[in-house]
Amino acid sequence: MEMKRSQEANFLIDMDNKGKVRDWRGKKISSLGLAKVYKRISEKIKPEYAERGVHIRYKQITRHDSIIGEVVSSEPMGLYDKDGKRVVNYEKRAANMEFCGTYLEFINNRDALKLINANFCRVPLCPMCQWRKSMRIFFGVSDIMREIDKRHLNYIPVFLTLTVKNCSLEDLNKNLDIAFNGWNEFMRSKTLNPLVKGERKHIVKGWFRALEITYNDKTNTFHPHFHAIMLVEKSYFKGKDYMKTEDWVKLWRKSAKLNYDPVCDIRRTRSPKGERKEVAEVAKYTYKDAEILSKKLSDDKKDDVVRCLSGALHGRRLYAYGGIMKEIAAELKIKDVDNADLVKSDDEYEVDSSLATMILGYHWNIGVSNYTLAKRVELKGGCENA
Repeated sequence: MEMKRSQEANFLIDMDNKGKVRDWRGKKISSLGLAKVYKRISEKIKPEYAERGVHIRYKQITRHDSIIGEVVSSEPMGLYDKDGKRVVNYEKRAANMEFCGTYLEFINNRDALKLINANFCRVPLCPMCQWRKSMRIFFGVSDIMREIDKRHLNYIPVFLTLTVKNCSLEDLNKNLDIAFNGWNEFMRSKTLNPLVKGERKHIVKGWFRALEITYNDKTNTFHPHFHAIMLVEKSYFKGKDYMKTEDWVKLWRKSAKLNYDPVCDIRRTRSPKGERKEVAEVAKYTYKDAEILSKKLSDDKKDDVVRCLSGALHGRRLYAYGGIMKEIAAELKIKDVDNADLVKSDDEYEVDSSLATMILGYHWNIGVSNYTLAKRVELKGGCENA
């Protein structure tokens, strides 16, 4: 088997249950590439930060020591300007991304690997962490949809895409404000929550939404938009609550306070019962690192794109649940992806840990730009080879 031969040659090849290779190497290389961009931004921004009085803010932590009593120490909270506004620490993010995923540890069962330990940086734009987050969300949404199938046979999912016009790099933050405020108004609207016999009727029973931002290098613009899963009753399509595409456009325009008709798309799943993996595809969006790290872009352009993207996304919730989907997520203890464990995130769960034959540890090898075997522990009468 290719995996086995590769592992014997000390290089990592990790495959999913369909035989597709997980691109650990590619994501690590992308993370290193983005770390270089952050380093350059950090140097460029120093004069601006100095003018804005940017400084590290600390908070006091008090803990009790059984021997010396109370101990007070200071812990850094982040970078803030003189007006108290938190700003992005590009230097720290660069350093964290450089070390992201430098060590991966798996259990091996019949050449199927399950990740059990890793050092992830959790920097918002890190390609490695974004990849892990997308898998975590993908399977979280899938689990929720399976519960919906069991409990609410009369609910079916529809896909909804809501857009705003392309914007300049500098206007991204303002346009995201418009989009997020618009989403809140959209979900609270009387159109989706009409008053029926004195009580509010919720046409959308549950939802999941994810932000995607694409970058167009030809026009040097961003295109922010939402992808959403909306749960409605089967009767929706034949009842008086049914909305045509133009109705969704009108509602989104009003909610987001736009002066133009935005592009909106609403559609049912392709399969009659709603293929769950098809539904979960909506969860796999945020941004494409290949777009902002493209070799076609100059270093200065990459720096501009990454800085605007980082600043605009700072502190925002890129994914959210609502209604019955939020309730089930809480029951299943599906955490907010920014706080979730990125080690346990996909179909690696399907590997039976009790049948594992060994533990394999891989280090990122700068010399060969690949993951090489650093530790091998036999679990059944074997011995460790470091």
